[in-house]
Amino acid sequence: MAAFTFVHCADLHLDAPFECLAGTAPPLIREALRQATFQALERVVDLAAAEQAAFLVIAGDVYDSAHHSLYAQIRFKEALTRAAAAGIEVFVAHGNHDPLSAWEARLRLPEGVHRFGGEAVECRPVRRRGSELARVCGISFPVREVRENLAARFPRREPGPFTVGVLHANVGGNPAHDNYAPCTLADLEACGVDYFALGHVHAPLLLRQEAPWVVYSGTTQGRSIRETGPRGCFVVRVEDSGRTRPLFVPTDAVRWSLETVDIREVATLDDLLEEMQARREELRRQAEGRGVVWRLHLTGRGELHEPLSRLDPDRDLAEPMREGEGERPDFVWLESIALDTHGPLDLEPRRQLPDFLGEVLRVAERYRGEGMTRELVEVLRSRKEFSHLAALVHGWTSEDWRAVLTAAEYQAVDLLLREEEP
Repeated sequence: MAAFTFVHCADLHLDAPFECLAGTAPPLIREALRQATFQALERVVDLAAAEQAAFLVIAGDVYDSAHHSLYAQIRFKEALTRAAAAGIEVFVAHGNHDPLSAWEARLRLPEGVHRFGGEAVECRPVRRRGSELARVCGISFPVREVRENLAARFPRREPGPFTVGVLHANVGGNPAHDNYAPCTLADLEACGVDYFALGHVHAPLLLRQEAPWVVYSGTTQGRSIRETGPRGCFVVRVEDSGRTRPLFVPTDAVRWSLETVDIREVATLDDLLEEMQARREELRRQAEGRGVVWRLHLTGRGELHEPLSRLDPDRDLAEPMREGEGERPDFVWLESIALDTHGPLDLEPRRQLPDFLGEVLRVAERYRGEGMTRELVEVLRSRKEFSHLAALVHGWTSEDWRAVLTAAEYQAVDLLLREEEP
């Protein structure tokens, strides 16, 4: 087979609103947010052209709502026209936010763009110089709420060219997302597909890192503080041997970040302001010219709690961090500060008291000892919730577990002694 490259993206959510900043951010930042989803799509197309990609797949949720704005449709058509001019074929599957039943202006899409229907899986060849280079198979959501396992409609394994499956689905019952088009990893592995280009989960995620590859590209542009960190798409290089190498490439125009500072680590307001300035400049460096919207969460117990309690966090802490940010394209805008701090407390005397909190602290101390980590993990494994945590804690060391125990101790103290606070 001949080597080729394609680009996999999903969850564009064009024209998604960023209402959290509507009344507070300067005009430059509001406009950057309004254009962010469109700029992310433009970067996807630019990337596909730079990589000389044979085709681009979009795995659902092109638009943010069933009533697609005309402006979003026009911008989408313009991006597809640029892709077609670069000789890039485009394959689009629709998801729960933009099902085939949604309103459309019926704009004529350029030649070389194929939209999958909602009745059956369609397979389309990608040709180069008369030979079939690859095959792209996909299906769209006919309506918003699809509860059927659409993976079961894909063809079973059979000899043929490199095949890409395009599907918007919840694989493995991810609890963070609506359970639309639910299927299992085993369902996808049984299909006649070499690479499943998935949409619906908004963070980039490699569910299977060998053939058949199963990949969520995530959203091309984060839309809120719940979607922090780089967002983008995958450039997928397929060698003539069939070896597949997906590479994540950020396309976001504005990045979101949630920063936490424990006041046990800062002694004075001067120290806190210096730490905030350092965090701001580090976010700017990491964003590489993008704008950043960040939220600061102040937590923990310490002497700084008392002076903080006398401040207006937005006026006294956030405003100084915002000065000058509204005039620069690489802004780092502090959206808000959340205060969850408490005065200092010595845990040891509380650990000795014969009350419920004392017993909680004594149990935590027992698990902190050497050799007790395994017992703690076994206790957690017995809980049904552990299935959602297993991937997160895989590979943790004893020090990691002790850090969690310490955090849990302070949280228990904060919750159980809240009524004792002055």
